[in-house]
Amino acid sequence: MTGAPFLIDAINHSGTARFLAFSFPYFSNQFAQPLYRLIDANSVTFSILSGMSKHHPIESLMRPPVELSSSLAYASGASLAVMSPGMLLTIPSVAYSLAAFCGYRFCIRTASAIKLLKYQHGLTVLPWWESSSSEIPSSKKDLFLGKGFEWEAIHTQRHHDCKQPEHRHIVKRYSTPSYKRARKIEQALKRSPLATGLSDLLGSTSWLNPWSPVNLDLGGDTTTHGVGLWEGEYDITEPQSERVAHKFVVGTTRVGKTRLCEVLVTQDIHNDDVVIVFDPKGDAELLIRMWAESVKAGREHQFYMFHLGYPDVSCRYNPVGSFGRITEPASRIASQLPGEGNSAAFREFAWRYVNVISRAGTELGKRLSYEFYLKFGADIDPLLYEYLQAVFKKNEAEFPKWKKDIERVEESDRKPDRSMSARDRKAWAAVVVYKEYGLYDEVAHALIKTFEYEKSFYDKLVASLFPLLEKLCAGKTGQLLSPDYLDLEDKRPIIDWKSIIRQGGIVYIGLDALSDAEVASAVGSSMFADLTSTAGSIYKFGSDQGLLKVDGKAGKKRKVCLHLDEFNELVGKEFVPMANKAGGAGFQLTAYTQTMSDIIVRFGDTAKAAQVIGNLGSIIMLRVKELATAELLTEQLPDVDVHTLGLCSGATDSPTSEDVDFVSSTQQHIGTQRVPLLHPGDVTRLPKGQAFALVGSRLYKLRLPMLNDEKSLPSDLSFVTNEMRKQYAAKNSEGWHKMPARWAESA
Repeated sequence: MTGAPFLIDAINHSGTARFLAFSFPYFSNQFAQPLYRLIDANSVTFSILSGMSKHHPIESLMRPPVELSSSLAYASGASLAVMSPGMLLTIPSVAYSLAAFCGYRFCIRTASAIKLLKYQHGLTVLPWWESSSSEIPSSKKDLFLGKGFEWEAIHTQRHHDCKQPEHRHIVKRYSTPSYKRARKIEQALKRSPLATGLSDLLGSTSWLNPWSPVNLDLGGDTTTHGVGLWEGEYDITEPQSERVAHKFVVGTTRVGKTRLCEVLVTQDIHNDDVVIVFDPKGDAELLIRMWAESVKAGREHQFYMFHLGYPDVSCRYNPVGSFGRITEPASRIASQLPGEGNSAAFREFAWRYVNVISRAGTELGKRLSYEFYLKFGADIDPLLYEYLQAVFKKNEAEFPKWKKDIERVEESDRKPDRSMSARDRKAWAAVVVYKEYGLYDEVAHALIKTFEYEKSFYDKLVASLFPLLEKLCAGKTGQLLSPDYLDLEDKRPIIDWKSIIRQGGIVYIGLDALSDAEVASAVGSSMFADLTSTAGSIYKFGSDQGLLKVDGKAGKKRKVCLHLDEFNELVGKEFVPMANKAGGAGFQLTAYTQTMSDIIVRFGDTAKAAQVIGNLGSIIMLRVKELATAELLTEQLPDVDVHTLGLCSGATDSPTSEDVDFVSSTQQHIGTQRVPLLHPGDVTRLPKGQAFALVGSRLYKLRLPMLNDEKSLPSDLSFVTNEMRKQYAAKNSEGWHKMPARWAESA
């Protein structure tokens, strides 16, 4: 009977005592009955330990792996039954059956213990997820976001359990003396060539290593994602049909917004969509990713790069050259001028001034550009004279001598009014003749009203306009933004949004905001306003407006995927109608920013900022530092109940009893507490590369893949990316998304 204690222990933890006590006739009453009573007295405890915790309100996933003791007992019982059936007082056939049963239970209990150990290990150590872009699923039906799980009340419960002080040795094991000692020993062993293997074993990230290193470079609370590993991760996707409701990605600096952008852009390129990416600060990895995926998809001929910092290799673009309404160019320029307080009146005056020039230039058949506005904004006299000439030519049948009349007034002794004394005399003479003839033209009338202002006074009213235009027209930037369409020697392509959409283009826009934030903001806002106008045109007339249809069929309708990094630097009042209505034109917006306050500052109005955010359907929130931004997500979630286990003990004197001096009692009780499904503090403590995603009404916890493959670049792009890395790497990049050495060795 030496093997009986092992068998008893095994039966205890299996919850099958009744079956075994009555199934084997060779068991003596001295063995069966005490066993029966023992199991019956501890039925609740053993049911919890035997893998039935799912029926109990308390999961108890932070407990020690007690299944290992029962696994050992089952293994001993199986060995005893095979090697010495006589010790169990049974025949070999029954003993072998018992051994098979114990072996089966050994596998079940061991698997349960391994699952628990892996779960507790995953609370502090997540395997590094680095992959190639070819492993990212691309589908016309679903948009892949990352790996994770749907966050439910059970995960709130587990996260609450992790915060309890009695579990600190699990969730904060990197602060325990044994962990620190293991790291010191690992470093000491690395110095010895003979102990390298032992050092690698101690530094292994496997769950079998109780002192496995923790990647503290990612920061945050690793348990937030670890609580979902009990059931396991799976691919988190969003229906492509929901993207027309647009997407809002928010996270503080260097936590993974651009890495998420890479994942989304990769799928958009392979789905044959139009892809337009605004990158104000300039991220070399993002540019490389777009080019690499364009090559993989066979779309490298559709790739364009516009970069203010590298005009020699950039394509050209006229931000005010295309529009749906004549008032749009003036709005794009005036929106960049100060509009607070007294400046609002000057901005409106500047808008009217630019609009008059726009109308005149358009009527004359001239192509509008920043250079055009700078030229005639500083001196409107030549534009007025040229336009009045066009008016006279229209009425030449009635006034055939208009040229001689202008020369007559110009050469006469007649002096202009004091307000026009500094004006060009030929333009003044044309104005005099225009009035003598009694002509009326709306544009000419507006030009004349502007002309009749005293020039020095007028220059003061529009003083804020010219510094901006001078910046936009200076040097090579001016050649980029005011392209010469007739210069055939310039091989840099000239893009416009309607042509890009028609051909299915892929466009990277680097605004070089770190060098000149004002120019970057002006160009970015103008581009976005131009896109809004293009979306309106496509919505009304389609992308094939003005083109001949082949066989009477319209061209391919493409989705337009807009990725707006540093969204707050681009957004303007035109965004709201675009977000509301551009979905019908196939536009899908993904806006990236750091805090909600950035948008509030941009608009200067909390209600307006809330209106903008309200037009963005789904939210993906990485780590944020602003509580109000975190509450943007958490306030949309319900409250849930979490269970708490309380211990109550006490003692009571018994003065009336002669045999009992006191009565003591110890009780455990389960209570409930109402808490938010997700606390704002959980969002502010997310590790880098992890996020919460609210898609529709479902909340997902996900982590992002780190794409690692690159393609060889053309010489011009290679030059740009190398320079971007020199300029921005030290300032903006911490290299956190690169695989640590020990994870690379383990992979």
